[in-house]
Amino acid sequence: MRIAFLELCHTDPAVVARVADRLTENKNFDVYVHLDAKVDIAPFEAALSRNSRVFLVRNRKKVYWGGYNAIEATIELLKAALDSNREYDYFMLLQNLDYPIRSNEYIENFFEQNAGKEFIRGCRIAKSKDWHYARKYRLYNKRDDDFYISDKSTLKRYLRYLRMLLCSVTTIHFNGVIKENGRIFEIYYGAAQWAVTQACARFMVKFAEDHPAFNKKMMHVQFPDEEYFHTIVHNSAFKYRCVRYDEPEKRWLVNWRNLHYFEYPREITVFAEGDFDKIMQQDALFVRKVKTGISDRLMDMIDEAVACRTLSI
Repeated sequence: MRIAFLELCHTDPAVVARVADRLTENKNFDVYVHLDAKVDIAPFEAALSRNSRVFLVRNRKKVYWGGYNAIEATIELLKAALDSNREYDYFMLLQNLDYPIRSNEYIENFFEQNAGKEFIRGCRIAKSKDWHYARKYRLYNKRDDDFYISDKSTLKRYLRYLRMLLCSVTTIHFNGVIKENGRIFEIYYGAAQWAVTQACARFMVKFAEDHPAFNKKMMHVQFPDEEYFHTIVHNSAFKYRCVRYDEPEKRWLVNWRNLHYFEYPREITVFAEGDFDKIMQQDALFVRKVKTGISDRLMDMIDEAVACRTLSI
């Protein structure tokens, strides 16, 4: 079972290297890294240079929180892995500061036992009567420029909201149904981290290349990485291969986890040593988030537990 781990990165090269080293201990695992083009690549190259199974994507995009460029960066990762001379069975998307909480053997066995399944859950939010969901596409959202880097300025926050409201005149009547070339695509929503088969990965890349009108609409939804790929998959025959499909609307992102455990009270929790027992009890392959200086002992404890129970954890 060959797996390509695709990682979107912008910070903490020490954690990025540690994750890559852990995963590539398995000869069937490779890691592809896209580094935000706004960030100096040198520290990441230095941290990853000793690992021949880590591949840095050279066509880098400037990625902004909540922006569409994260979709383009993910597609670059998929293309890099698909165009390599390696034939991968699965492609698993990671985000910066994810950490494996199971052994490589466990992860490989998990995908072998679930071969052919797609791990990208999603619920249809097109035509939603719940403003929590409807606002994701009825309000104009676009964050792919430096204007949105910092919210520290009160004036900048007000200008951002004003811009969104003014531009929303063009999207307020959009019902979340995209029409292109005689086809209808209803918007779906789910967690940004997922894992898909090679066939599904190729389908997603080809779809992105062939549907400019779809892409244009998706540039203005709120947090496109929580809708773009989910919409593609759940409007196709691949939805029937998903671990779950046709799920009803359910608020809050924690209800749409795929293979990651995370908590999201107000923002994504950064876990530390005291969270070890809780984390290891979760039915997940990765935890999100860890961070150098906060999670060091936690990562050590996870590695120690994995080493002691290689086949069962």
